[in-house]
Amino acid sequence: MSEDGREAFIAVRPRHVVQATADRLVQHADAAARGALRAYRWALDPHRPAPVTVRAVALPLAELDLAVEERAAIDAARDPALPEPERARARGAAHALGWLLGFRPLTG
Repeated sequence: MSEDGREAFIAVRPRHVVQATADRLVQHADAAARGALRAYRWALDPHRPAPVTVRAVALPLAELDLAVEERAAIDAARDPALPEPERARARGAAHALGWLLGFRPLTG
């Protein structure tokens, strides 16, 4: 645990690296970047609703919570019934959540 009482790591990533990655995304305006930013913000502050399912989670945030949300993001990204901007946001969230969990970036 860090000095402020928060976990030092979010899954396999150091908290400060996740924060720096989120800070860089603020400058991007596309839907995928917004989805990723929402996922990082949720991981940094899990009091927020989850980025795809909008569910509340028990604290502390567990890797299982990240994995459940990542799976929901992948499903939403592949759902042809959703509008493209929503699928793009889901792709961004899936990439971010997968990265937090230590997965290689998704293709396609």
